[in-house]
Amino acid sequence: MGYFGVTKYNDNLYQIKDALGSLITLVIGKKKALVFDTGYGIGDLVSEIRKITDKELIVVLSHGHMDHACGAYQFDKAYINDKDRDLFLLHNGKERRKANILTAEKMNVLPTNFDREDYLNKNSANLENINYYEKIDLGDLELEVIPMQGHTKGSIGLFIKDWKLMLVADATCPFVWLFLEESTTVKVYIDMLLEVLKLDFDNFLVGHGARMFPKSKMVDFYNIASSIDLEKSVKVSFNNFDNLESYCYTLGKMYDQNDCGIVFDPKRLK
Repeated sequence: MGYFGVTKYNDNLYQIKDALGSLITLVIGKKKALVFDTGYGIGDLVSEIRKITDKELIVVLSHGHMDHACGAYQFDKAYINDKDRDLFLLHNGKERRKANILTAEKMNVLPTNFDREDYLNKNSANLENINYYEKIDLGDLELEVIPMQGHTKGSIGLFIKDWKLMLVADATCPFVWLFLEESTTVKVYIDMLLEVLKLDFDNFLVGHGARMFPKSKMVDFYNIASSIDLEKSVKVSFNNFDNLESYCYTLGKMYDQNDCGIVFDPKRLK
């Protein structure tokens, strides 16, 4: 069994699952292919992609967190919004990479040919800025960069108008984290969702859990974020983040991936 798993939606759209749980989305056009996020960088992502396509690759990072960006070093160049550049550099440091290796060992998914010293000492990536509303041309298909701040200040999504599809990574991924130091306020997140929901799309793909979500699910995120009630929220904590204030509010079942919720800091609602 290999390090990666692959979900094929059609001949031009795939999601590759990193064994540690994050998703890389591959969009194949007539001339080029786009790689949205790069996972933890432990497995050989380029070789996995080359099993699917030999086209020139454009690599875009949804945000700077290690589970989405640590594999960027495997490519000649990667694009990220400048608001998340410092976050990317932090999450690509040696200590974060050590933590990634430990997690892979605990999960027993570390590849047998994995070179830990090489991984720890790789340069983070050749980064370039990508601007909001910039267009990416794959030959017969165009993607537009959409601001999706909330989870992080520089989070972006990609809008594929011809397919009526949004790629959103962690921006509306059940249950979205808005309590991190790099997160925006809930109000900023709500305003972002209002703008994104104006776009003409039917479905969206997220960064964890390979499946297609209908636009109505993003409306659910808006409704939950807009109606947060602290008295009905549950205090939660997570490994390595238990020093932060984090409460979860949902209108459904807690941490059921068929539902959605907002994990927030009560001091940063507005």
